[in-house]
Amino acid sequence: MAGASSLLGIGISALQAYQRSMNTTGHNIANANTPGYSRQRINLTSAPPQFSGYGYVGTGVRTGSVQRFYDAFIGNQVRSYTSSTTEFSTLHQYAAQIDNVLADPDAGLSTAMQRFNNAVQDLANDPGSMAARQVLVSEGKGLVDRFHSLGNWLDDMDAQVNGELQASVTNVNRLAASIADLNEKIVLAYGAGAGQPPNDLLDQRDMLIQELSEEVNVSTLEQEDGAVNIMIGTGQALVVGNTSNTLATYKGPGVHAPLKIALRIGANGNVPITEQLSGGKIGGVLGFRERVLEPAANELGRTAIGLAQFFNEQHEKGVDINGQLGRAFFSFPEPQWDSYPGVSSSLSVSWDDIGQVTGANYKLQFDGSNWAMTRTDTGAAVAMSGSGTAADPFIVDGLRIVVDPAAASGDSFLVQPTRQGASSLQALIDDPGLISAAYPVLATESPANTGNGNISVPEITDIGNPAFQSSPGSLSPPLMIRFTSPTSYEIYDNSNPGSPALLESVSGYDPAAGADVFPTPGGLDFGYQIHLSGDPAAGDEFNIGYNGNGIGDNRNAVALGQILGGKIMGNGTESLSDVYNSLVSDVGTTTRQADLAERSHGQLLQRSLDARDAVSGVNLDEEAANLVRFQQAYQAAAQVIATANEMFDTLLGAVRR
Repeated sequence: MAGASSLLGIGISALQAYQRSMNTTGHNIANANTPGYSRQRINLTSAPPQFSGYGYVGTGVRTGSVQRFYDAFIGNQVRSYTSSTTEFSTLHQYAAQIDNVLADPDAGLSTAMQRFNNAVQDLANDPGSMAARQVLVSEGKGLVDRFHSLGNWLDDMDAQVNGELQASVTNVNRLAASIADLNEKIVLAYGAGAGQPPNDLLDQRDMLIQELSEEVNVSTLEQEDGAVNIMIGTGQALVVGNTSNTLATYKGPGVHAPLKIALRIGANGNVPITEQLSGGKIGGVLGFRERVLEPAANELGRTAIGLAQFFNEQHEKGVDINGQLGRAFFSFPEPQWDSYPGVSSSLSVSWDDIGQVTGANYKLQFDGSNWAMTRTDTGAAVAMSGSGTAADPFIVDGLRIVVDPAAASGDSFLVQPTRQGASSLQALIDDPGLISAAYPVLATESPANTGNGNISVPEITDIGNPAFQSSPGSLSPPLMIRFTSPTSYEIYDNSNPGSPALLESVSGYDPAAGADVFPTPGGLDFGYQIHLSGDPAAGDEFNIGYNGNGIGDNRNAVALGQILGGKIMGNGTESLSDVYNSLVSDVGTTTRQADLAERSHGQLLQRSLDARDAVSGVNLDEEAANLVRFQQAYQAAAQVIATANEMFDTLLGAVRR
């Protein structure tokens, strides 16, 4: 009886063990295509043997545990590469849009700038042509429209970035709450199962953490009770046990008030963490805004502002078809600034030298005693001259800054000099007759001259000089230069040609080299340059007066063309085309780098996924073989039970006899 009973117990334990093994194998097969599922296995151990007089006799099999095939190291790799791949993919996706537009001949700025430059050259070739003047007016408006189109499109991209951040923050909060809920269930399951792992719940939690890593880079720390804490940024807690904190967006300072991200930590309020976040969609979007969108908008604005300032400056040095001094061709905005939250003081920011303006944004901060400025992109300190008062403003990178004397310690400001340049540029001239193709100064040689001297007006240096402003439409005073010898001349005020007034005598003229007249040794300077050349004779005269008829004069049109192609930006190192081409190149380089990084990290991610699948994935062929093996074992266990039953019946039959 005892032997049959023991054999029956062994058979029953085997039957139960292989039934559970087949159930687990079936569970694996059923979840072969379930995302995040980890293969499971029943761990069998032999039951404690029973001692008898002839030794220890086995008592069957026990089900030790249900093991989940999972490698934590590989899991961390998958999360890390998921985060980095998503980050570079997002960066590349957005950067490619900017790259495609800026580099496109039709959608970008290059063609519009070239057409405007061609119109200026056509005017220089035929300054009396009203058709050429009308084309220049039209191309100027077309160029402004192109700046507007690109500037507004970049503003739309900025709004799209804000929307993406809000969507990601919402998703992060949803996932964090779900992970905290699973933490609670897992802790309870561990307790109820006497420490046995709730494998399917663990898989679900790992899947949610991987999903979370697509939004932002995370790190994990497992607690002794089975819960997992989730950290983001530089260690800020997003999930602790069964409690989750939430992210929130808020508007930062600036022209377009970009969205920032804060972590809400209970009663401690919002903690700004934008600069600490990386990885995932959030890292990619923030990287795009910082590395591509803001620099592109600023450089485009710098191009527009440089064009407007220097073209205006030269245009105003000329005269229009009616002989009137030129007016501004474009209008452009003053530098933009905004205060950080909690600041009640203000600034005054204006242009000092646009040729020195950069495409950077700046943070200006007061510590109670001193003001300091840093670039927001690199954090590098920027040297300032001056004291910040109206009489002695700060001068920095082409800007003039006057600070509020009532500023308090900690007051901070964001200065964005060129951010609005493209979208705020305007064309001011509709009448082609108002285009200033001519110079306001006309220098002529007296018909009675006997020498071979020549005179020219190579440059208008200061249209604000009283010589132009005292009596509009005339030169105050008109001048006459009379050579007293081949190497010396006298300068006269020729307001009264019958009795010119001597202003200064100049000696040392070199016929071989020629000479620029102004400023004279005695300090005469009338806002324009006169160049003498050749071999004048004693008594030769040259007259300098106002050019009241600018129809056939192309000198200012030529100068306008030189402005468009000259090194006027970057403190004399860049042309307008250089600034834009550098922008296109930088965006293209960043796009290419993001593409390469996406491919590289994508390969690393795939390798990690393959490694995880090798450990945790379900192999249907293997599971099918296991199912057959366990089925055969189950049938054998059933046969053991049948044998035990026969033994029991045999014993009962022997007793009956």
